[in-house]
Amino acid sequence: MTEKTEYGQYIYDFAKKIIDTTGPRLPGSPEEAQGAAMIADELEQIAGKPSVTEKFTMAPRASIAAIPILGLMGVISFALFYVSPIASLVGTAVTLLIAVLQVFTYSGKLDFLFKKEPSQNVYNTFEPKSGVVKRTIILSAHNDSSWCWQLSVKNPKTAILKTVIGVVSVLALMFISVVAISLGMYSFMYIGDLATAESFTATQIASIVLYILPIFCLPGCYWLCMYLSWDKSKASPGAMDNLTGVGLCAATLKYYYAHPDEAPADCRIVACGMGAEEASLKGALDFVSRHKGDPSLMGESTYVLNLDSFRDREYFSVVMGDAWLGSRFDPELRDICLKEMNDLKLEPKVMLNPAGGCDSTPFIRAGIKTVTLCAQNPTTTNYYHTFNDTIEGLDKSVLDDAFEMVGKIVAATAKYDEEKYAKAN
Repeated sequence: MTEKTEYGQYIYDFAKKIIDTTGPRLPGSPEEAQGAAMIADELEQIAGKPSVTEKFTMAPRASIAAIPILGLMGVISFALFYVSPIASLVGTAVTLLIAVLQVFTYSGKLDFLFKKEPSQNVYNTFEPKSGVVKRTIILSAHNDSSWCWQLSVKNPKTAILKTVIGVVSVLALMFISVVAISLGMYSFMYIGDLATAESFTATQIASIVLYILPIFCLPGCYWLCMYLSWDKSKASPGAMDNLTGVGLCAATLKYYYAHPDEAPADCRIVACGMGAEEASLKGALDFVSRHKGDPSLMGESTYVLNLDSFRDREYFSVVMGDAWLGSRFDPELRDICLKEMNDLKLEPKVMLNPAGGCDSTPFIRAGIKTVTLCAQNPTTTNYYHTFNDTIEGLDKSVLDDAFEMVGKIVAATAKYDEEKYAKAN
């Protein structure tokens, strides 16, 4: 693809226009809907035909955004310990159950406990000149931005450690409650026996220690309470994460409409902006559920290139799975991407997403070949999921190269499928 500088500037201007209009676009918010409408309008202007908008409902605070609630539940469980260790055990067990089901696995089984809000996916297509569609390549990115991760803003080097300490603190409080119950400490009244004792048995000494230990769990629970802020004014504008990805989708569609002869043969290109990715991938899940079995969008020859966050030149990467969610993405697409990225001398890396999830996971679970591409420092930074993710932080030269990279990967993926199709027939 040529003219990469022109299209890199287009991506930058596209992201700036949306941020200047909407500000942060939290999942399920009016601003997310406004941003999605702007993206749909942009794709419509490019394609000369209406974009498709698919609405769905979801619970914005039912996953990562629930962490402050879990921290508060930890604090309450601490207080309950001095009333009844049994109550504390119940409280910590419920806290960990919510964490596992909602935060660590994105299962959504407890979504019914949280308030629902509307969100939407938007997409448009480039159709092949031949009128025959033998393969589909979906360029996916998410429209929404994140709540502010307050621990990362204050000190990104300690944010993960403090979060881990918070989780360990809840586990420790549960363990302390179990031990207390096994020693017969069923209620706070047990402390009276200790106060009147003339001498202490080993069990009573252990009980005294158990009354003190929960205090050391409080800092961790407090850090969980402070993990992120629901304050919309502090939320991430989402320039890197992920208007760069959405802009790449739009720029690629724009290029093929301007240069139809350079488009892959018999290949439909779909530019898709997903909603509510930050709320446990709800947009991608809805898209997969809605289109499963549709050969035009979810057929055997469908490939998904999920584009998520482009800012840091040293970290052009192929993401091969989500560690938390146990997903692993397609190795053949990985090899295609690595070859094209190496040809462009981007020095690509292969990585697993260490925390949370990305929109490739719902597709790979549905049997669709997919990878996620990014150029983002994988360690915790003060601009990832914070109010520092601004348009000023973007490197236009990274956007230039990302645009060229996506075009080459699209062409190589289409060629791979064409060769596979030829062998099969």
